[in-house]
Amino acid sequence: MEEELISKAEAANQVRQMGRMMALLYYHMTQQMIAAVGPQQAKKIVGDAIWALGKERGEAHKTKVLAAGYEHIPLNYGKVPDLPALGWDVVKAENAENDTHVKITYCPFAELWQEKDFAEFGRLYCYIDQAKYCGFHPDSDMVTLQNVLEGAACCEMVCRTKKNTIEPER
Repeated sequence: MEEELISKAEAANQVRQMGRMMALLYYHMTQQMIAAVGPQQAKKIVGDAIWALGKERGEAHKTKVLAAGYEHIPLNYGKVPDLPALGWDVVKAENAENDTHVKITYCPFAELWQEKDFAEFGRLYCYIDQAKYCGFHPDSDMVTLQNVLEGAACCEMVCRTKKNTIEPER
């Protein structure tokens, strides 16, 4: 059996293409929801759906992290990947607070939502990160320090110990 190989760059392009397709699906589903129930109700529905998806993913990820032999602490979330290693450009933040402190310099979702002038609703999707960490470990607080959909040059986030038990405003 002959194995066909592709370059890492081509694999990243394929993941980016899929990312853009998923962002386009989110865009059109949200646009239909806005048309059906109005922007305020659509924000609530979308926010609730993203939060539910993120919590489910975080809870499932907890199982994977524990199965890999890591302690159940917020900083161990990233010890086992939960996203593709290709397609998004992620770098460790300069002067990082801890191992979770990263900058995302390219996101196929954000790129498409910026092209569609959809930053406000696109940004709702980004709350999946807070929900994932909350589902993984209730004492975690994934803090967004900057986001391209809010005008920043890149996205930057870090996991910190939660200071209170109130869910972040979405």
